[in-house]
Amino acid sequence: MKASISFPELQNIIAAKANQQISFAFVDGKTVRVSYPLNLGFIKKDISANLIIKELIGSDLLVQVSAGMGTDTMVTTLLGLLKNKIPDGLIEKRPESQLLIHLGQIENVRAVFDNIDIRDLHVLADGLEAEGNLK
Repeated sequence: MKASISFPELQNIIAAKANQQISFAFVDGKTVRVSYPLNLGFIKKDISANLIIKELIGSDLLVQVSAGMGTDTMVTTLLGLLKNKIPDGLIEKRPESQLLIHLGQIENVRAVFDNIDIRDLHVLADGLEAEGNLK
């Protein structure tokens, strides 16, 4: 079985839940480009990075962040800026610019993992697709 979510749907969910305007774009079957508008008053700039899907471990998603030089510093800075806007423990920083995203902490996503054994996650031209079997 396959289930998908479009980038606009995902952007709307994030905007509603975290009050953040984050946009997504296709790079390849395992990579999505994520852009975040940084506004520190005197600095207004879109920051973007590629998220490369490495592994799905139960309901946790391991991704590698690629944004050129200074990726690790950028990840640390963005996580600090988002600290009060995302639930505690949702994103865990790992070595080598990797993030472990605990998708099971998101109520609607947890319901999916409770009913579907997801084997793989793909990036499509217009969204994300999960592939798995009903439990």
